[in-house]
Amino acid sequence: MSRADGRRGALMEGRWRLVLFAAVVIGAFFEVSAEHRRFGPLVDAFALAAVGVIGAAAVLGSEPSARSAGQRERPAQEPRPDAAPPICRYATGPATPQPQPPRPRPFLRERPTDLSVPRFGDGAHAQGYRWLLPERTVQNGIAADEATVGAFTLRAASVIGPGHRCAEPAEPRQDSYRIGRSRDSRYAIVAVADGLSSAARSDAGATTASSQAVTLLREQLETVGFGGLDAKELYGRIAQSIAAHASGRGVDTADLATVLITAVLAEPDANGVAQAWIAWLGDSSAWTLDPHVPSWRFAAGEAKDRTSAVVSNEVAGRLPDTPQLVGDAYLPLAPGAALALVTDGIGDAWADPAGNVNEYFANAWRAPVPASRFTADVGFDAPQCLDDRTAVVTWNGGRA
Repeated sequence: MSRADGRRGALMEGRWRLVLFAAVVIGAFFEVSAEHRRFGPLVDAFALAAVGVIGAAAVLGSEPSARSAGQRERPAQEPRPDAAPPICRYATGPATPQPQPPRPRPFLRERPTDLSVPRFGDGAHAQGYRWLLPERTVQNGIAADEATVGAFTLRAASVIGPGHRCAEPAEPRQDSYRIGRSRDSRYAIVAVADGLSSAARSDAGATTASSQAVTLLREQLETVGFGGLDAKELYGRIAQSIAAHASGRGVDTADLATVLITAVLAEPDANGVAQAWIAWLGDSSAWTLDPHVPSWRFAAGEAKDRTSAVVSNEVAGRLPDTPQLVGDAYLPLAPGAALALVTDGIGDAWADPAGNVNEYFANAWRAPVPASRFTADVGFDAPQCLDDRTAVVTWNGGRA
């Protein structure tokens, strides 16, 4: 009911009560003024009582009706800001908001990054074959790392080649790498070894060579410093360790034959240029990358003759037989540039002028990538690339 209808109803209800009251008063007047033959006084008393009761009821009943009509007409008033709060026996503070349960995260519908290996040309048939395990317990088929040493960012990965994992008897991964640092993190240390396929236990020889190289280089840095690094002493002691390992297993030293390349990178100077010392024995190689030139450039190692019709995999030096044939060199590394130590499973593909593998890796590794992506790149698929492949790349971040 609207406010106008409420006011109209209340007005009509008050008028009817007044008419009723007037009728009762007039009736009572005639009743009192008329003569009664019998019980005159008693009738008069009852009549006056009735008039009083009805009149009081009419008057009292009209007040609540008028009050309720007024309440219907007036909207509820908002409490004034300065009004005193009601006095309560117990006062409670505002309700503490309850923590809402976390919303479930949506499931990923696709991979954050594509982790498939890059493929060049028609690839190699062996790339799609099943991976088989060697009969004896050997090192893992895949190894990877990422690290930061001072201004240097490192990524490393080693993947067993398709030619070693797809046929019975399967062979172990014959490559091995180690990365390390000096105690003060002023120097990053890298070693990459490649066991010869003709050696029965070359994986053990490569593992011994890489681990001993990092340990002995750390010792030389502490004793003679970066400028006094001695390649012949280093490789001679590594050869002794491999020979001792062979003797302990009761096998010939030729069964542990391996090649090795090592590097020590000194912290950048005031211009952000870092100096790298590289020593090598065999066909593993070192490459540098200028961030402004999309090509890896050969820097150190035993370069293969690619002018002949058949490229030979014979190496001039190896451990532990000919450590005296080691070579070494110092080279600068500009800010933003990268140094890569790789086995021939990658170096041969980079050196091939007929393919575009070098260009791909120059663009893909222009800057550090996650270790998962780096490992997938090392496992690339290309024709005639069946050997194990290992790469350790160090980017020079320069000085902040």
